[in-house]
Parts: sequence; C-alpha cells; structure tokens
Amino acid sequence: MKLVLAAFAAVLMAVPAAAENWADSASSATLDPEYPESQAICRGLRRVSPPPADRPNRSEAAALKGCNSEALYYGIGRPADPVRARQCAFLERGVWQGPPNLSGDTMLMIIYANGVGATRNLDVAISLACQLDGAPAEESGRVLRLAKLKAEHWTGTDFNFCDDATSGFAGGVCATHDAAIADAKRKQAFAGVTAGWNDTDKRALAVLQKAEKAFVDAHDAEVDASGTLRAALAIDEEQSQQADFLAMLRALAEGKAPVASPEQLEAADAKLNVTYKKVQQTADPSRWGTVTKDGIRSTQRAWLRYRDAWVAFAKVKYPAVSADSIRAWLTEKRTAMLQNFLA
Repeated sequence: MKLVLAAFAAVLMAVPAAAENWADSASSATLDPEYPESQAICRGLRRVSPPPADRPNRSEAAALKGCNSEALYYGIGRPADPVRARQCAFLERGVWQGPPNLSGDTMLMIIYANGVGATRNLDVAISLACQLDGAPAEESGRVLRLAKLKAEHWTGTDFNFCDDATSGFAGGVCATHDAAIADAKRKQAFAGVTAGWNDTDKRALAVLQKAEKAFVDAHDAEVDASGTLRAALAIDEEQSQQADFLAMLRALAEGKAPVASPEQLEAADAKLNVTYKKVQQTADPSRWGTVTKDGIRSTQRAWLRYRDAWVAFAKVKYPAVSADSIRAWLTEKRTAMLQNFLA
C-alpha cells in the first residue's frame, strides 16, 4: 500500500490543478488530425450544462453529506442508487475528493451518457467530457466516442470512463475503481466463508490476516514503480494477492486444499531456495526497475512469517490438513512469484 500511495502522489503532481476545456487546449500535443474535430465539437457545446432541475434540493443535499457518487452509482459496498449518485455528483463538483477516483463531473458524464440516474443527454455528457482533465488522446477520444454514440442514437448503458484511459493517471483511477468493486465482492464472499466461525477460529484468522497484510505491504517493494502505470500495477498486484488469500480460504473450507507429502515439501523448498539464490545473484538487477535485491530479501522474510501464520491458522481451524501441505502450497506460489525476476 505504501507504494500505491507514493505512486499516486507522484502521478498527482503531474495533473493540472484545474480542468481546461478541451476546446481551448493549445498544447503542441494537439497536432493529431482528429484533435481539431473533437475540439470543434467541444466549442459547439461549450454552453451546454446539466438541467438545473437535476440538482439536489436543500434537503437532498443535506442527506447526502459526505456521499460518494461512484459507490452509489456502481453499488460498491451498498445497493446501487443511480438517482442519489447523480445528486451526489453535483455536490462533488469542484471539491477535492482525495486520492484519484471517479466523482463530480466524471460521474455526471457517465450518468448522462448511459441515461441511468438521469434522462439520457449525450450533449450534456459530451460537454462534461470536454471539461475533464486527461491526456490529449483520452480527451479527444472520449469526445469523439460520445459524439459517435449520439449520431448512432445509442441506447446502451455501459459507457465507461475507463474505456478511453491511456495515461498513467487514468490508469490509476481505473485500477482504484476496479479494486473498490473487487474489494466489496471479496468482503461479501469472505463473510460467507467465515459465517458461523467461533471466537477461537476468528482470533486465529485475525493473526493470519495481520501477517498477510505485512506480506502484502512488503511485496510493494517487488513492484516496479518507475513507469507511468506504477500506481495501476501496484494496485493490481495487491488485488491479486488478496484474491489469492480468499481463494486459499475457500479451498480449505471446501476441503479442496492440495495435499503434499514431506518429500514433496522438501522438493518445493529446494526449488524455492534455488530460485531465490538465482534472483539474489542476478548480475544486472536494473532491468527490474525500482525493485532491488534488498527489497526482495525483505519481502522474503515477511513471506516466511506469512507462511508460518498460515500453518498456525490451519492447525486451529483445519487440523486435518497437514502443515507440510500448507507449506508446500504456499512455497510453490512464492517460487512462481520469484521466477518472474528471472524471466
């Protein structure tokens, strides 16, 4: 998570403080043949804005204090409510929302494009798209795509901001959005797996989760943070680890955990040790970007504690599963992670 926050901070420093209408962009990057067309569309819709009647009244605004239009629209951690999402998005306009997310004008563009939460109005959607920050290719492409949908009398409901993402900033926004949806689904699935557990089981799980978090945080050091998509890559990797954690819990709960003999564990450990040694002996680690041998070493220590925590947890909750099986299972996963540095 530390890497994610650092990556977002670096990306945010490169984002303009205030949006410029795409129609007025005079950047040298706007020399693409398609840019004049999209800018002309924005000039023609400069005075178009959402209907005043769609704004929340005083009581609605008061009830929506501290709301999140993205969560309300997509049903993240709560039932979807597109109408309240639209009202909330009006309240978010021009207000700093913290780390990159979908809010304010971006959500209003989505709502008016899809006609979900408000009457479809593609002119309004395009006008809002013209006012969003982003890379030139994103801004132009989004405007042209919306104009095409309007010309085709489109009636779909799946217009998505992320479909036009090309920059590191937008990639981070979209990775955060996908992670929020995945987190909500995983939380629900997690509740299903642990339903009916007694206090002893829950305490054992809490210890395991603490070790998992320490490993995931340490694993940040194994993600290259040098590219423009560093935030998206860090989030995706974190999501992958958390999904794997849930998958292991499910497999144990369903009696589908792989079984390993002491000899198989010994072989898995030997393969891990050889792989780790090769990684640490790599002559030119610069090809890993910001990842260092020290970072991998620290992650390995956190992983060893994580593996031990899994063994301790399984001894409490799933005593029929051997410690050798748990260790071999996790060891094979860790070896696969390390092999990526040798590819």
